[in-house]
Amino acid sequence: MSDPKRYITLLMLLGALGGVSSCKSGRQDVAGPLPVIEEILKDSASAHYIDTQAYALNKHNFPIGVLGTSEDDLQVVETLLGLDEFDNITGEPGSDGIKDFAGEHIVFFCLSQAEDLSREDMIRQIAGLFRWQDQRPPVKALVVAGDMITMQVYQDIRDLVELGKLGIITVNVLQAGNEKAFSYVRSNHSQRNNRVTVGVIASPKAFSLSAYDGLEQETAVAYQEYVPMADRSPEKAIQYAVNSLADQLLDNSHPRLKYIILGAHPLQQHRETIGETITFLRNYRNNNIYIYRHLIDSGVILIEPQKEAGIQLYMDLREERMAAFRTTPSSVRIYTSEKPDLTKYPLLHVCIDN
Repeated sequence: MSDPKRYITLLMLLGALGGVSSCKSGRQDVAGPLPVIEEILKDSASAHYIDTQAYALNKHNFPIGVLGTSEDDLQVVETLLGLDEFDNITGEPGSDGIKDFAGEHIVFFCLSQAEDLSREDMIRQIAGLFRWQDQRPPVKALVVAGDMITMQVYQDIRDLVELGKLGIITVNVLQAGNEKAFSYVRSNHSQRNNRVTVGVIASPKAFSLSAYDGLEQETAVAYQEYVPMADRSPEKAIQYAVNSLADQLLDNSHPRLKYIILGAHPLQQHRETIGETITFLRNYRNNNIYIYRHLIDSGVILIEPQKEAGIQLYMDLREERMAAFRTTPSSVRIYTSEKPDLTKYPLLHVCIDN
């Protein structure tokens, strides 16, 4: 017969090990901030240091930063410049004939080599927007527009802002579109007999980073890459993408398509083409049989992540009392390695300040 004392000791050891294991599996040990974040906030000898004690409290005159990873992300700036979703006096929803970001200074930064940067280096570069550099002031808000800036890095930046108590508003364009889709699905399609499909048309890079995978937790999703065609117009490339999305519905027995997230920025300039293509597909017949009509809702709603991000940004600026509230035209400065083609952006072309 075994020694009772040894038996009890063994049970106590196993219990202790089980407790350690459960703590680890339950993620009760909360990891601290990344070393690079501590470097930026605490190491005054670092070239990337932000002096939070000297950080300005009155930031309403500071610019709004838009961070992209390609020239196409300038479309986000164009969207902000044209937004008129609110009464600027009352803050209530509804157009008042005055652009929502009138009088704001907007700066666009392009991390053209983002895919070659490590997580830490990307954080360092983005953090540079939060401090004075020569005559350029820090930004009061940051709109993340680039596909190659992962949600992980975005959360790192939010951690940096929170730990440093910088008071900078952060908005993610991709996330804003996803949240709008969630809002529609939760409000209108919670019943099993009213399920729908959310279509996503986005860049291959966005899909490679699993940017939309979270949607599948609450709804059926059909993914379609948008790839510009060198020998064809953007309209043709968009028609191809929408047709291919419809074929997925046909092949995989999805519920009817009700929403499409316009994840690729060029789609914003050709919303009419998307609507026309959807109408064509619903009316398309073969041997007098409608091929797609039962798969595509009669009132498909296009979700525009850029517009949703602009709405969120406006409300946050008002709530934090950081909106400029000027009636003068907006101004824009662009920081890119190569001079972009501004002819595609009529509002931006007028407001450019460099």
